[in-house]
Amino acid sequence: MRQPYNVVVFVFSKEAGRLEYALFQRADDGNWQGVSGGVEEGEDTATAARRETAEETGLRGAAPLYRLDMVSGVEKECFAAAELWPEDLYIVRKHYFAMDVSGRAGEIALSGEHRAVQWLSYEAAYASLRYDDDRTALWELDRRLYRGHLPEALPDA
Repeated sequence: MRQPYNVVVFVFSKEAGRLEYALFQRADDGNWQGVSGGVEEGEDTATAARRETAEETGLRGAAPLYRLDMVSGVEKECFAAAELWPEDLYIVRKHYFAMDVSGRAGEIALSGEHRAVQWLSYEAAYASLRYDDDRTALWELDRRLYRGHLPEALPDA
């Protein structure tokens, strides 16, 4: 059963001194976003972030995963599983992560959840995102990369 938590992963690549972010166009509503998905029973948010990234991008194997400070929320009613969750739950927490796929950007194979992927500069990616909380998380990641302040990579599961 899906837990009442969501993860968003911003996939990035730095090659030849050029930093780019992958955004994925949702097949259902056409919005551009990072990898996004639910946390399944028995998973923690980092495990869910790795699984969702593998499922939605086809990228298998270890890649550095970083937990961002940004945490947000989305209305419970946005999820099909909402009826299974506690009645007094109103907001589903969104936990943000970043994954470094430098040297592997060309390996992305989309799942049926997305129509397209595009690699963008920070400015173009920021402008393409629909939700303010996603923009804030991307801003955090970009500033961390620019300043060399990524947190320690999370251990592989």
